Amino acid sequence: MIYFVRHGATDWNDNLDENGKKDPKCQGRVDLPLNENGIEQAKLTAQNLKGKRFDRVICSPLKRARQTCDIIYDGDTPVEIDERIIERDFGEFEGLTRTEFDFSGFWNLNSNQNFEKAESIKQVEERVFSLLHDLEKNPNQDVLIVSHGGVGCVLLSYFQGVPKDGNYLSFELPYAQAKVVSFKEKIK
Repeated sequence: MIYFVRHGATDWNDNLDENGKKDPKCQGRVDLPLNENGIEQAKLTAQNLKGKRFDRVICSPLKRARQTCDIIYDGDTPVEIDERIIERDFGEFEGLTRTEFDFSGFWNLNSNQNFEKAESIKQVEERVFSLLHDLEKNPNQDVLIVSHGGVGCVLLSYFQGVPKDGNYLSFELPYAQAKVVSFKEKIK
């Protein structure tokens, strides 16, 4: 089984617009720490995973994921840092809010957007799927993966298939909650 946990919230995730409405900033490779909200979210997940033994623990190198992993996992299995599950490079959209550009199009495989610096969904898919292909060689292992929202969307597409409308946001997961998937239930 794969236990995927998106990191807890940061100040950019909890960003509010001028009217006090939530308008998250895109933080791709910006290395921000968890905020108090994110720490509390991770503590709740730690309670839910308490006593769970993992054969492997794999974490993104970014601070928000590493902090989440440190809070939710207290076992003996060494934590592996893997660049393949770092968040998508938002390039020219880094630091913009979701309302400041076509965020939905950015996460839609059918979009005709061209990026100057940002990583394409296909590039993210290639590296995340590479890790999942490796893990699938030992499908009975219990693996904890602590990473990011974009990685989670792509990871779920590996198991459930690419959304028919190309919208990867339909797979967006909440902060610091475990989503469990199995290679045995993978749609072929």
